[in-house]
Amino acid sequence: MKAILVGITTKYDIYDLNYSLAELENLANVAGYEVINKVTQSLDKPTAKTYIGSGKLDEIKMMVDFYQIDTVIFNDELTPAQIRNISEILNVEIIDRTFLILKIFEMRASDKSQMLEIKLANAMYMLPRVGFLSVGKDRIGGGGLTRGSGETERELNRRRLISEIHHLQTEIIKSKANKNNQLARIKRNELPIVALVGYTNSGKSTTMNTLMEYLNAQGSLVFAKDQLFATLSTFNRKLTYNKTDFMLVDTIGFVSKLPHNLIASFYETLEEVKKADLIIHVIDSSSKYINEELMVVLEVLHNLECEKIPSIFLLNKWDNTIDNNMDIPGKKTIKYSNKTKEGINELLNLIIEEIGQTSIHARVSIPYKRGDIIKIIEEKATINKREYLDDGTFYDLEIPKKLYYLIKDYDLDIMIS
Repeated sequence: MKAILVGITTKYDIYDLNYSLAELENLANVAGYEVINKVTQSLDKPTAKTYIGSGKLDEIKMMVDFYQIDTVIFNDELTPAQIRNISEILNVEIIDRTFLILKIFEMRASDKSQMLEIKLANAMYMLPRVGFLSVGKDRIGGGGLTRGSGETERELNRRRLISEIHHLQTEIIKSKANKNNQLARIKRNELPIVALVGYTNSGKSTTMNTLMEYLNAQGSLVFAKDQLFATLSTFNRKLTYNKTDFMLVDTIGFVSKLPHNLIASFYETLEEVKKADLIIHVIDSSSKYINEELMVVLEVLHNLECEKIPSIFLLNKWDNTIDNNMDIPGKKTIKYSNKTKEGINELLNLIIEEIGQTSIHARVSIPYKRGDIIKIIEEKATINKREYLDDGTFYDLEIPKKLYYLIKDYDLDIMIS
């Protein structure tokens, strides 16, 4: 399918237009479009009726006819009226950035939870656009509703969508409860969590696979491909280095201008990051848009309130870097390559240094009435000695660092000092 990309730049823009359109082109390629041309315009703000000026629209119309274009893709979310007005002039498929990303997410969804979230985002996007877009029943929910007396097709479609939205919201609540249980099980392992984060296609999944192979870790390798949003899933793998265990988490890649209706579900996939003990920013040092991509990641982490979590900045693809003097002042930065393995030992040593001691040795006397603490000790601690006393149970043990707070008040060494 042949496509033209259209974008505007205003004085309020955060991202450079060339970067934003390059990202849009990558997204279009993932969705199966062949980008023939790009049209840009500088405006104070988008034109209310047609997003861009009438002169530019005439220019696009000539390109559409000359190149036999199938689709025109706009770099921002269009209003329902803009979609209608542009469609009447160009007479081809009109989609915006939001619809394009939703389309890709729909292609990549691999489990029930993802499918529910994307269907909901899609329905929310379509709701105000009923009557402005050609919408099939697959995008407006199933049947089950019949048209009332005098009710238009648009009103019927709107009712279908509202019904579908309510149904999906109910199903998502159930799905989230299940996911929270899975996260709780991970936390109960009490392993330090190290989260890989980064712009989509920065090399997070390849980095996880490289570390797994280097450390001979158990578990299958994760899916990695050189394209945006190769997967929407997060993966957890237990790794061991220098006798220290930790859970490495690979997360979904970040992208700028994420659709509003997908933000909530996107952040839901990043719950592991919020619970991480250490964040590794995987940065594509070969990208000419490295600064913009880093800004996207930092913005998302700010919204997740993760700025205070210790971080390592991994300058990935160093074998193909655009600047051999690249550095991030004031940050713990490693020059790294999955291809040559440069920096891999430095990375692993720094991970162990950052997550620190994983267990604490203690001698404690736990009153019998604190059966809740005794149960956790018996399940989670390495018990060197156990002795039953008149007023409680004595333990000489090694307990995970994150659980020490439970026994701190009964630590005999602290009580004696």
